[in-house]
Amino acid sequence: MKRNIDWEDLRLFLAVAKAGGLAGAADKTGVSSATLGRRVAALEKSLDVRLVEREARGYQLTAAAHDLLRYLEDMDQTARSIDAWKEGEGLRRRIRISAGDWTARLLIDNLSSFWTPDAGWLPEILADLRNRDIARRQIDIGIRNSRPKQAWLAGQKVGKVQYAAYQAAKVAKGAELGWVGLVEDDAHSPTGLWLKENHGTDAVITVNKASLALSLVRKGNARMLLPTFVGDAYPDLMRIEGPFDTMETERWLVMHQDERHEPTVRQAVSALTKFLKQNPILSSFS
Repeated sequence: MKRNIDWEDLRLFLAVAKAGGLAGAADKTGVSSATLGRRVAALEKSLDVRLVEREARGYQLTAAAHDLLRYLEDMDQTARSIDAWKEGEGLRRRIRISAGDWTARLLIDNLSSFWTPDAGWLPEILADLRNRDIARRQIDIGIRNSRPKQAWLAGQKVGKVQYAAYQAAKVAKGAELGWVGLVEDDAHSPTGLWLKENHGTDAVITVNKASLALSLVRKGNARMLLPTFVGDAYPDLMRIEGPFDTMETERWLVMHQDERHEPTVRQAVSALTKFLKQNPILSSFS
């Protein structure tokens, strides 16, 4: 018969996982390595699953442990929110917003356009290409490029994104520049695929994040496909082609059906909708 789960065991296991071992977790928590080892073993027994492989060089997390960590991260976020409330932030909820790199930067550049310190919610902006799991509450709002298909998700269209090719305005007329190419995860993004198909042999510089290309383009080192809300923000850039109809995408706010009417989520969605429907561009600071 399984034991009831001890919440303290879960907290300490999360510390061990984050620290990468017992010694680091002991420094962070003030709990001895021996005690941490016993608590991890107790958690394994209560869950009836192996969470770590005990090797000479330390602990290695199992696949089951990585699954568990997704839930523990949400618990940790809740615990930190409670701590913040206890320290005087009140009951304001932190809304986790996931978006691609460019859109995340757009939000940060224009934060005051949709959020103020006296708002009833606190923003947490996560920049990545992954579709974090809204069903498991990994995020509250996802900014996506298409309507959600799952029945448990709700979506609100807030605009569209166009793409064009840019180079530095200072580049001499008629000069033939190469292109920036994308590798690793970004190579499989719409931008990466377009670059490979249309200019795969013309890449003179490759980077693993499209956002790293901006400085290269502004300095006249290469050409790059950019969202127009990025390229048009910089007077030292010029369009050389586009926008391309085949690259145009929609922009959607996606949230869980059960959460969409929760007051703080609704406030955040309303503020983001109003902001994004204005077709904002990046701030052109250097």
